[in-house]
Amino acid sequence: MAVCLGAVAWSNGRDRAHRRQNLEDDTRVVASQFASRIKGGLELHRVGLQQMTNFWTNSEEVTEQEFYDFSAGTLKVSPLCLRLSAVDPSLRVRWVYPPEPNLSLVGFDVKTHPQGHETFLRAMQVKEPVLSAPLQLVGGAQGFVLAAPIFRKGRFLGELVCSIRSADFFGSLILPEVIDRYGEMVLDTGTPLFASASFESSSSSVPPVAETFDLGGRTWEVRVLPREEVIRERLHTGQAGFWTLGWLLTLGVGCAAAGGTYWGSAIASHFRSQKAALSKTREQLDGAMRQLLQAEKLTALGELIAGVAHEINNPLSTIMGYSQLLMGGEFPEEVRKRRLETVHSEAERMAKIVRNLLTFARKHPPEKKFLGLNGIIEKTLELKTYHFRASQIEVEKDLDPDLPRTMLDFHQMQQVIINLLNNAEQALIESGRRGRIRIETRVRADRIVTRVSDNGPGMPLEIQERIFEPFFTTKQEGKGTGLGLSLCYGITREHGGTIQVESRPGEGASFIIELPVIHDTAVLNEEAPSAQAQPMPSLRILVVDDELALQDFLVDLLSSRGHRVDTASDVPEALRKIAVNGHDLIISDMKMPHGSGKDIFKAVTSKSPRLARRIVFTTGDGASAETERFLKETGNEIVLKPFKIQEIETAITKAIKN
Repeated sequence: MAVCLGAVAWSNGRDRAHRRQNLEDDTRVVASQFASRIKGGLELHRVGLQQMTNFWTNSEEVTEQEFYDFSAGTLKVSPLCLRLSAVDPSLRVRWVYPPEPNLSLVGFDVKTHPQGHETFLRAMQVKEPVLSAPLQLVGGAQGFVLAAPIFRKGRFLGELVCSIRSADFFGSLILPEVIDRYGEMVLDTGTPLFASASFESSSSSVPPVAETFDLGGRTWEVRVLPREEVIRERLHTGQAGFWTLGWLLTLGVGCAAAGGTYWGSAIASHFRSQKAALSKTREQLDGAMRQLLQAEKLTALGELIAGVAHEINNPLSTIMGYSQLLMGGEFPEEVRKRRLETVHSEAERMAKIVRNLLTFARKHPPEKKFLGLNGIIEKTLELKTYHFRASQIEVEKDLDPDLPRTMLDFHQMQQVIINLLNNAEQALIESGRRGRIRIETRVRADRIVTRVSDNGPGMPLEIQERIFEPFFTTKQEGKGTGLGLSLCYGITREHGGTIQVESRPGEGASFIIELPVIHDTAVLNEEAPSAQAQPMPSLRILVVDDELALQDFLVDLLSSRGHRVDTASDVPEALRKIAVNGHDLIISDMKMPHGSGKDIFKAVTSKSPRLARRIVFTTGDGASAETERFLKETGNEIVLKPFKIQEIETAITKAIKN
């Protein structure tokens, strides 16, 4: 009975510790979410203020009415901003929006407000938007300001200031369900900015959880602690019942031992626990198998990322260097053209690298199509270019140009090639010799034969016999899951093919994949070349994109082709212009502030189904599965960023035929 009672007490202690840990984890999630909402709210205000400074910088002269109009639009996007002020170079308030309750602030000398003056000087120094320390706003309320300097060609024109009342800002970001269960406090470098009533009055037995983030030159700390009733609910609920059951169990065990029945009950209990343990172990193995299968792809992806970053940095350095040369010096027209061609080709190289990585990283449902294996091999080698060059591994390709197409799942076969290349690369690196990998494809009878060979150390016969078994690996712990080659085996068999290895110690290794040639009877003959394209008529086009630089590029491109171009930076603005301007075609980004390209499509469909068919979508993160389903339903054109001029012109030509 004493041992049993001790076990009950130990179990109770473990349970309380587990509950306390769960409560701390839940509180940390709440703190992280609150910090993210605060940072997102500040970022939204910073972007709105930055757009106003860009407008000011790009305008020869800004009138008071233009300031009011732009401020009204900014406050719609950033409604938590108490007021927007324009300060002249002498640091006196020139205009304030909204004007009616703030006319007394016009002419206010910022230098008389020490904390505000310090913020203005810091913004002038760093030349970007900054946050102030906690301060008393003009008018008496506690809060803070976001100041953005305005420079045009190096000359200081003043600053734009967004004043924010702490109670309004933080109170709007706390979810109602969080207020009832947690207390919140926000500090700026140790100085309190905001504290909920429950936080100030709390004497919690659980320490608060803190999250910090930096923005606008300030470090903010968010502290969250659960309310006392939440602590009691999580830590003490069920204690009486638990101890009642514990005492009953103790008495029962004592009586059973005294009656001599413990042995039989122990045997039965043993069998029951073994059955439960086996069932749990089976569930854990099934889950681990699913996780390891995905981890195999993530492992390959992780190895590719460093190389991709290096591959992007190289052309990016070339682009930046030539751009600065072309902006800062005078060159003959022929030299300028040649340098611009280099910049363009390097940008195309970066776009190709990013698209290949996005294609490999995204999860894809199994889908076989009529494809050529050579193309899959070429795209896979592009992902490994940097790794092979950095490891001084030479790659030889001998791909049959007449290789027939067959039914293949692109992403599964790419995973097979990636695994074989990774194994060959690791074997060559560990051997320390100058490596060479050879890939060749051939047709034998009605089979496609692919051979991936290396001149590495090879492998003994006993390893070859087990190499395709799941979880069998010769790599050091932490460097392999043992699933790579078993995954290759399963994918190859699912395609109706075979995979085998040929190797001798010291003479390298070769993996041979054979796949059947399956003829797709549904493939139609290629259409005859179309007649020469007719000149495109002048169109009224609306460009919807939150990236102003891309917006300007499309305006310049389309205007040079004779089109009349209108622009919008978010969905609400786009819908207002669509309602009144009578456009012939729309070019819209898929992801934007306050909505998406789908929202524009739905709104246009209800007004003009014909115009809805003439929407060309653009996206910068690749066509996701959800986007592909949407486009399959609508039939609209999509252009992946970054795009070539010819791609956007082709999409417009197809769209105006709808």
